[in-house]
Amino acid sequence: MSETQTADFEKALSALRLLRKTCLAAIDALQEPLSPTQTSLLDSPPSCAVLHEDFQSLLTLVYTSTTKLTLVLRPSAPAPSAALAPIADLGTSITSLATCATLFDLHGTTLSSYARQTVRDICGAINALVSTFVDDAGAEYLVRTGAVHDLVEKARRDLPADNLAAVKKRWKVDWEMLEDSLGEINCMIEDGALDDGGDLDDEEDVDDEWDELGFGSSKKMSEVELERTKKVQPLIRFATLLHKRVVPDVLAKLPGCTADSRALIAALDAVPPVSHATVLALEEVVASLYAPQKPATLASAVVEFTGAIRKLHASVVTETLIPSEEALVRAMGTLDVGGENKEKAKDPRKWFSTCLMQIDKSAKVFEELLAPDIANAT
Repeated sequence: MSETQTADFEKALSALRLLRKTCLAAIDALQEPLSPTQTSLLDSPPSCAVLHEDFQSLLTLVYTSTTKLTLVLRPSAPAPSAALAPIADLGTSITSLATCATLFDLHGTTLSSYARQTVRDICGAINALVSTFVDDAGAEYLVRTGAVHDLVEKARRDLPADNLAAVKKRWKVDWEMLEDSLGEINCMIEDGALDDGGDLDDEEDVDDEWDELGFGSSKKMSEVELERTKKVQPLIRFATLLHKRVVPDVLAKLPGCTADSRALIAALDAVPPVSHATVLALEEVVASLYAPQKPATLASAVVEFTGAIRKLHASVVTETLIPSEEALVRAMGTLDVGGENKEKAKDPRKWFSTCLMQIDKSAKVFEELLAPDIANAT
């Protein structure tokens, strides 16, 4: 290798090391909220649509620069002197992409969290690609390049249009998890009702193997445990139904988030955390239903779950997300022409309140069922 080639390689390696630092700095910056200082530097807050366009453009630049970098540094025919430009372009694009993701904070933290996580993943993948060139002579460059490309393509497709769309997307994921948990409870009841007449020793061996793997017990329920599971099922079904109806009855009827809808953005951002808390609380209920059941643990899990549902109800049934019946009537009145054919506005608050009452009633029934068993255990 000539002195010129050696010098070119050293320059490329130095630039790659700097790019790696840029990736790590961007990842660190994405952990921090948008500061007032950053906001004050803006001539005017960019709209969500503008940020989306910028984000997509920057993703394209990242994709293109990554491809160029890979082509000029491929181990079979490296051209280190030609790598400096795409390395510099990639560093600039990464910094700009991280800044753009941070600016989505202006339009809601739920939307911003998607953008931030997307850019963190891309920066991590680029860092891994750079590292294979710096530390391993590009041994895995094709795999690493493919990972960057896949993440960029996924980001192009998946970033929600606005904060409302982001909340809907997260809500759907949580609802599917709630449905899975309800399905698991249904399977417990179905399995508990079957008498397979299996060999007891074999069943105990299987139980031990499942416990060792950390999957919990597969022991058959007693009649008492099965009855408890049947009694908690209506509570879970009502709660899952309440969660499901939030999208068509509340979120689907809201306008898209704009720069001046701060109250709506704040109300929407308050919803995903309580939704996910409900998912986690139900998982605890499911875990406590497996035999052998501990009544006190099961009771505590159900109380936590019911409390999570109440918080979810309180975060959804607000004046911002569900206007009161009086507000709906006034809104309909402003749209009416000539005072004819005026329909009575429907208030979804009544349905959600009724559903919550059923949840509280089911929780009370279950509490009374467990009370004697808890008393006898103490």
